[in-house]
Amino acid sequence: MPGHRRSARLQGQPPSTLTALPQKRSSSTTNDNSDLGSMKVVELRDMLKKRGLPVSGVKSDLIERLTTSSDSPAASNKPKRITKSKTTSKASSISSSTTDSYCLPRTREHQLQQQQSSSLLVIGVDEAGRGPLAGPVVAAAAIVPTDISGIIDSKKITKEEERERLYEELIGSPGIRYAVAVVSAERIDEVNILQATLEGMRMAVEGVMGVRSISGDDNVASAKRTEVSYIVTGGVGDDDDDVAKATTAATTETTTPYHALIDGNKIPKDMPCEAESMTKGDGREYSIGAASILAKVTRDRLMHEYDKLYPEYNLSQHKGYPTAAHMGAVSKFGASPIHRRTFAPLKHWEFDEHGKIIGDKKS
Repeated sequence: MPGHRRSARLQGQPPSTLTALPQKRSSSTTNDNSDLGSMKVVELRDMLKKRGLPVSGVKSDLIERLTTSSDSPAASNKPKRITKSKTTSKASSISSSTTDSYCLPRTREHQLQQQQSSSLLVIGVDEAGRGPLAGPVVAAAAIVPTDISGIIDSKKITKEEERERLYEELIGSPGIRYAVAVVSAERIDEVNILQATLEGMRMAVEGVMGVRSISGDDNVASAKRTEVSYIVTGGVGDDDDDVAKATTAATTETTTPYHALIDGNKIPKDMPCEAESMTKGDGREYSIGAASILAKVTRDRLMHEYDKLYPEYNLSQHKGYPTAAHMGAVSKFGASPIHRRTFAPLKHWEFDEHGKIIGDKKS
């Protein structure tokens, strides 16, 4: 599909602050809620637009935003509503307990929607696994209408159980559309890690936009898959919510406006929509933070599967990163089929057909 892009790196902006839970509303807003509840979503969005407020989210979020703005003249500066988790987990909270009631803001997303169109769908894009010696690099792209408490940069969520919980809440949230691209070590060695990452990011965005068709049987990430690269897509529509329906249906319309926010300082070539890079975006913008969790959890799950195929490397523990234990295993057992032969120190060694080290490469 012929693509176009707009390079508009966001630099020099101050680090984003996390978005806090608002204070409880006054009971006097009950009647207002009832009146707003009978209105159509498009009418609610028009009201929000006239007040200079964000127009994204499901119907309940729009009503919340409107009633909050009615309570105070300065309501437009109040933090957005955070959706509490509907799932339970025995896992402990994130290292910093304050993140339980916060999520990243949608600063750039709301700017774009106000500048262009309230119907603009903003896609967050991030990757996981650029640094490891083994395993794929995974890129994720996501449209996430619902604010979920705890969505921050996945690297700052230190407990794997917490990332898993947020992942499940994300993929089950109303109106979400997401795609994950898995790019193998073989492809990384062929084109280099930067190009493989950018390629995966473009594939993921294409998956969200419906540019790439995927059969149901192949729509799963698995260590058993042997393709050089592939994508997995998903999304859950809420039948009782017309906003979620509209968001889901919109992804199949070629006229729907999209804009991708890409973590980092590079934009992939041949993007299927407008795009801009955002340095450290996974810690600044909600949709990118959500994509970072999807990418990280998908890759971690794959590495657990690979650990069963190649148990001698203990991949579940280090996820392919060059720890001392991992390097010791490579020295002893050689390289597996998922090791990146172009990464140091592997690129300096010669291997036989079974992956055993037979000596240093000759200059």
